[in-house]
Amino acid sequence: MVITGASRGIGRSLALGLGKSGCELLLTSLERDELSSLAEELSAESGITVVWMAADLTDGSERRRFLDWIAARKLPPDILINNAGAGYFGRFTSSRWSDIERTLILNIHVPTLLIRELLPTLRNRPEAKIVNISSGISRLPYPGLAVYGAAKGYLSSFSESLACELAGTNISVLCFHPGFTSTHFMSTAGMDMKRIPKFLIHTPEAVAERIVNAIKKDTTWTYSDFSSRLGVFLAGFLPRRIKTGLFKNLFWRLPDEN
Repeated sequence: MVITGASRGIGRSLALGLGKSGCELLLTSLERDELSSLAEELSAESGITVVWMAADLTDGSERRRFLDWIAARKLPPDILINNAGAGYFGRFTSSRWSDIERTLILNIHVPTLLIRELLPTLRNRPEAKIVNISSGISRLPYPGLAVYGAAKGYLSSFSESLACELAGTNISVLCFHPGFTSTHFMSTAGMDMKRIPKFLIHTPEAVAERIVNAIKKDTTWTYSDFSSRLGVFLAGFLPRRIKTGLFKNLFWRLPDEN
């Protein structure tokens, strides 16, 4: 099982949760020390084989090195979890291109490439699964997160079509949409979270548990909580003008507003 972005947040909680199943884990993220510590913790608690490789997946040569590393494993993976992602908070008009590019690469280019490259391996397993971690904002307008939301929207649409293409094969697809989650991104993005009701903000452990359950149930499309699912459903019926007025200042104000 391959998990990207495994050192922190949802990815780390997924590794800990799935480690209890006894399967071999292939982990990657940018943070070498945190990956090493996680592997030691998993081996001690679950007694499983954990291998890891620190890699910057925004770099083409690092992506190739990571794929070659997976190919060299004696036991090929049967599950790919595309969890690595990145985002930033701010107006699109004042965003740095480096932030935009990193967001697009990690949320669009990387999962698309990994799926394409690993499909032949997954086809050779008795059963296989692709898990794409999208976001509850992927189909809603959230100012300050325009690029991130659009990139996650791509991942949702791609997952839906890919699931259709692979229907009837040995490979199934799960697209999971977390709601507000207390991750490293949320704590460093500079968003004022005071307007968000606390019951809407979940821990990475709680979200990871939902993902594990969705994998076990062979679900194709789901959300981390009922409120996220309901919000997307209701927003589909709202006129665009009302939706814009509602979401413009619903949860936070953009950093450069007075």
